Amino acid sequence: MKTTFPRSLSAALLGLASLASLPALAASHSSTTFITEQDLNGDGKVLLAEFKLGREVEFVRIDLNADGQLSETEYLGEFEGRLMQRISKMADSEKRREELQRQMRQAKVRFGVLDKDKNGSISLEEFMTAGLNMFNLHDRNKDGVVDDTDVKLAEEDKKAGKESFVSP
Repeated sequence: MKTTFPRSLSAALLGLASLASLPALAASHSSTTFITEQDLNGDGKVLLAEFKLGREVEFVRIDLNADGQLSETEYLGEFEGRLMQRISKMADSEKRREELQRQMRQAKVRFGVLDKDKNGSISLEEFMTAGLNMFNLHDRNKDGVVDDTDVKLAEEDKKAGKESFVSP
């Protein structure tokens, strides 16, 4: 079942996005990078409410047709745009092509994982759930904030040989 994202909320979120100093991006596996990319107000930490707002803004930005759902084309297109910016700096054109193919295959798999109800699109709820799962992995001390304390805890876990999905 498709649900639509209220247009007034979409407009408000887009307005808030223009106020943010950094664009919200897909949640990184590195806690340090996560903070850098998700810290919308530049205070060196990411509060849960701040992260949720960033995810909502990101969803609206990716949802090009404003139907409240991310199609595979929208999701993969947004990712490919960011990926092309990153890999364009690679000197070796063959390595660039291989990286593009590898990353796009992974993005297609991620789309399938995020689409929990298998209806061919990602709802805001599905998008938020995936992001919140990543936030919770980074929030090592479970205080609702990802900050330097969490980075230090991740570093300690890494030194102790504890396996983790996220890194310092």
